[in-house]
Amino acid sequence: MCGRSPGRANATMSATAERIATAPVATARVAERLAALDPATRGRLQATLRDDMETEYDARFLTAWVRQLPVDFSEEFQEVFGLWDREEGEHFAAFRDVCALFLDDIEPALAARRPDFGAIAHLFAGEFEILCLLAYDELATVRGYKGNLDLYDRLGPEFGSFVRSVVADEASHYAGFRRLLRGRHAHRLSEASATIGRIRAADGTPYQATFVLDHDDPVYGLALFDEVARVLEQQLTC
Repeated sequence: MCGRSPGRANATMSATAERIATAPVATARVAERLAALDPATRGRLQATLRDDMETEYDARFLTAWVRQLPVDFSEEFQEVFGLWDREEGEHFAAFRDVCALFLDDIEPALAARRPDFGAIAHLFAGEFEILCLLAYDELATVRGYKGNLDLYDRLGPEFGSFVRSVVADEASHYAGFRRLLRGRHAHRLSEASATIGRIRAADGTPYQATFVLDHDDPVYGLALFDEVARVLEQQLTC
């Protein structure tokens, strides 16, 4: 029998939502700065922004996948997962506005995306395993965004500030998942090393619109994956 589905949490406006509401990132100044870049830098930045937009869009696929799992999710999980779901939607909306400056027919392309969780389905055995996966992924994402800050900053201080608000959201998600692991699942932390090892082994495989483990950008690499796994394990077991 399927358990309760993680829902959307009623939470205060995130850093990203506040940034979107007060200073939209898709402005004429961003477009001007993008056009002024040399072709190589512009191409690299556009590819990164498109990847960001598509991954944030794919959060809905992960939400749907988790909701149909035969797992009896705790109320605490539903709360943190619901907040994650809402804020990833805010990130997508902002990146879509920026990508509209240089991409045509965004909506049909996004609607054509199809996820495939087959290769990583073993990472979703239960609430504990899912939390480890989400924590690992959010920590890696924080590192990835930070590694590309110099690139994002080429679009000006307003956009750089927006990306930093996204980083703050992702770091908050990581902290929430980690807190739940150390609290509700403290009795299973002896399993963290093996669970994180399986997640690390799956990272770097071809991305299939699953939101998690979308680490194809050049800023990522084996050393970053290893460091993220090491930090997460240390923070859960020490």
